[in-house]
Amino acid sequence: MGEGRARVLWLASDALRRSKASERLSFRGLTSRRAEGVRSMTITEEHHARAGTAAGGRRGGTRAAQRTRVLVRVGMLGAAAFALMFTEFNIPGFPVFLQYDPGDVPALIGGFAMGPLAGAGVSLVKGVLFLLSGKDEAGWLGTAANLATSLSLVLTAALVYARVRTRKGAVLGLALGTLTMVSVMAVLNYYFFLPIWGVPAAALGETVRMTMLFNLVKGVLTSTLTFLVYKKVSPLLRA
Repeated sequence: MGEGRARVLWLASDALRRSKASERLSFRGLTSRRAEGVRSMTITEEHHARAGTAAGGRRGGTRAAQRTRVLVRVGMLGAAAFALMFTEFNIPGFPVFLQYDPGDVPALIGGFAMGPLAGAGVSLVKGVLFLLSGKDEAGWLGTAANLATSLSLVLTAALVYARVRTRKGAVLGLALGTLTMVSVMAVLNYYFFLPIWGVPAAALGETVRMTMLFNLVKGVLTSTLTFLVYKKVSPLLRA
């Protein structure tokens, strides 16, 4: 009896030890699987983070490349506009000091193809090059007047076309740009440019009316040229 009871107790004790050992092994396995899961999640998160960083780098590089292309094209169009300023000629019926040149055509093309700021940039490059060349007999004042004329036309036309990118939108933009140019320059000529040039107060009204008519003709000619050539050259600026 004593031996049987001792054997039963030993078997029970052995079973208990095995049960605890099994629980420890199970716990260790669970802990190991959790650790592996955490490592897997960490690796996945690092992979996603690296992929996101790489994608962001590509997007940033693409934007930088686009800005570079726009700047290069603005510079090229500005140089073309500057060259066209040397083709100026007198329009019959106007005084010889009012000369027409198609220098605003590249600025309008740039504004239509790349946006108003690009068009303004072309006008600015053209004006700076002409001033530095020393070819403007009126000096900085003539360059300032030419720049004001160009910006009022180009910005208005490009802003309208940016909202209505159709043939009718282009025509509307060019028409409104011409009217804006005529109006803006009438005010600037009356209060700023013509007095500095020494035009007598008694002659201001008549001179302003003459320049308004000239700017109207100039706007019509420039708009017509732009309308005729834009579709042919715009794909080159969007490539």
